[in-house]
Amino acid sequence: MKKINKLFLFLPLLVLIFGCEDEDKNPFPLDILEQAAVLRTIDLVSPANINKNDPGSSEFFVEVEADDFQNNTRFSSMEVYISLVDNFVDRDGETETELDDEDISISDVLFTTVSASEFTISSESGKPRYTVSFTGAEAISALNIGDNLPKVDGGDIIRVRLAMILEDGSVYTSTNVNGNVTGQFFASGFRYDNTVVCVLPSPPAGDYTLVMQDSYGDGWQTSNGNGGPGITITLSNGEILEAGLCSAYETTYDCTAGDGFAGTTTVTIPEGLTSADWYFPGDFYAEISFQIYAPSGNLIASYGVGSGEGLIPLNLCNE
Repeated sequence: MKKINKLFLFLPLLVLIFGCEDEDKNPFPLDILEQAAVLRTIDLVSPANINKNDPGSSEFFVEVEADDFQNNTRFSSMEVYISLVDNFVDRDGETETELDDEDISISDVLFTTVSASEFTISSESGKPRYTVSFTGAEAISALNIGDNLPKVDGGDIIRVRLAMILEDGSVYTSTNVNGNVTGQFFASGFRYDNTVVCVLPSPPAGDYTLVMQDSYGDGWQTSNGNGGPGITITLSNGEILEAGLCSAYETTYDCTAGDGFAGTTTVTIPEGLTSADWYFPGDFYAEISFQIYAPSGNLIASYGVGSGEGLIPLNLCNE
């Protein structure tokens, strides 16, 4: 019985927003900062696509910088939690077996606690930094998924959440800070999502369907305002394929005309390949969305408007 994904979470690499180093530009009053603390994102590989077929080959990595706005005199420790988000439900109320219908989500499991003394002072900022790194296999072991591993599917999420603990017991994490901390001035996300995918030894051969949209109706502008390249598919035999929705301004490849708002094309992957890497060049005006369907008809990737450039992780777990 087929399932539907509640939320398509094949996301490109996150764009990191670094905090301004000039404290004179700090927009927050001192009395507010005295009651705050952040784990600023410095370097990040996320979403780290967790390969269900070989989880040991997948690694999550984030470097964070602690800042309690009082020379870290209040900073005590950092806690690292891991959870599993099951993103699948029944299709339109159809009857599924009890096994298929089961929600296997796992709430936060404490992966490790790192004391402030284990952080290293950065030569760049003078603030303590630490790198959190582990493999997909280590995450699965910590979650104690066990017999439920076969039920983990492409599009499910292994979520990493950080918590900053102060000497007085105060906790700062993704659930109790606002947008100024997580996504703007301080770039302190505290939470990172990693998508479960299945990397196969050979990509399924056949016709892949690429369904494309542009919300403004003037075709795709990817890497620049005049058009830019389309999605490229680099095959292990050296061939490079390209596909996209023709721009009203400039297109330098064999694109799909459509009506400016939408278009559909097929990409043929031949037999006998060891890899086929799909790459999206970005969304210049935050207007582009698209879906990719495998030769089987399964939806294997879905991107919304505003997605950044990067490799497209395909969900091949059901192929």
